[in-house]
Amino acid sequence: MSDSYEPKNQLNGRIYELQNCEECFHNIICRSADGIIIVGLDGIIRFVNPAVERILSRRMEELLGKPVSFSISSEEKQEVTISLSHHESCVAEMCVVETEWEGEPVRLASLRDVTERKRVEEQLRQKTAELEELNRTLLEKVREEVEKNREKDHLLILQSRQAAMGEMIGNIAHQWRQPLTAISLLVQDLGECYVYGDFTKEYLDTTIRNALNVIQHMSHTIDDFRNFFNREKEKQAFSVGEVVTRSISFIESSLRFNNIAVQIDVDDNLLAYGFPNEFSQAVINIIGNAKEAFRERGTNEARIRIQGCREGKKTVVTITDNAGGIPEQIIDRIFDPYFTTRKLENGTGLGLYMSKTIIEKNMDGKLTASNVEGGACFRIVI
Repeated sequence: MSDSYEPKNQLNGRIYELQNCEECFHNIICRSADGIIIVGLDGIIRFVNPAVERILSRRMEELLGKPVSFSISSEEKQEVTISLSHHESCVAEMCVVETEWEGEPVRLASLRDVTERKRVEEQLRQKTAELEELNRTLLEKVREEVEKNREKDHLLILQSRQAAMGEMIGNIAHQWRQPLTAISLLVQDLGECYVYGDFTKEYLDTTIRNALNVIQHMSHTIDDFRNFFNREKEKQAFSVGEVVTRSISFIESSLRFNNIAVQIDVDDNLLAYGFPNEFSQAVINIIGNAKEAFRERGTNEARIRIQGCREGKKTVVTITDNAGGIPEQIIDRIFDPYFTTRKLENGTGLGLYMSKTIIEKNMDGKLTASNVEGGACFRIVI
């Protein structure tokens, strides 16, 4: 009798294996983040998984036995826009294969909702367009200023701002290179996860969140760049610490490239009265002068320290470097317009002159320079 039961046991075992496989397959289909839809050659929907309900915002009962609302062709991969209710739509990547379902030829389509990714890409495109438009606007403003301002001081200010603008555009390019690379890697990882079957909704949500954070950082960079070149019409109270920190952020990539360490000892509660953007320009010019001194002298362990405090009713900011100091024979001339010790292609001689003009003429303050042990110290009193 054992012989007669053996084929039956084998059959039962095989049935059990098939049932397990079917259950496993069913679980995979139902839990897949990608929508799976099976459509007959007559265009009638035969099967959908729960992900399709989520993507199309419709219940399974509303879909089965109804015509599919978008074209499903036999192309290997395509992007489709699907109309939803309430005049909304979504964008999905669709892959289609031809197969059989209950003995009939059908098309099986997998749908991946990429609406959010497309929104992120469009946001990035818009921000890039904003930057390009900003650059065009800045150039137009420079041309207008050249035409309107013929007096000496106005022309000097314009030339200095042009030089700063060129450096700022270089800095913003450095600051954008890393986030653009990060977004590229995020998109590449999405594709690899799909290919190797590691794609999950949790991973998609995390990737989208990371991409949006990067784009937000890039947007803030544009806003900071735009605000920096806005001309203030009226004086205002501002946080010296915040303006100094923002100024350093504008040129951070250049400082890092030249191995210059900057230490900021300025309390955010320390206030000054004047034009914050112009004050920022003065600080950047002074730091730029130190950077060139470091470069010319090949200073090891280049350091800049920025300190701030109150002295009576005045706010005092000192910028000290260890670049070796200013030669005594020229220290009284460094604030003269067009005065520079650098080669013609490396300097305009306007940076320190502009800083003195901003602090003393525009903000009723005082800017002086002196030598200290190992370097120079610029002292701003406003």
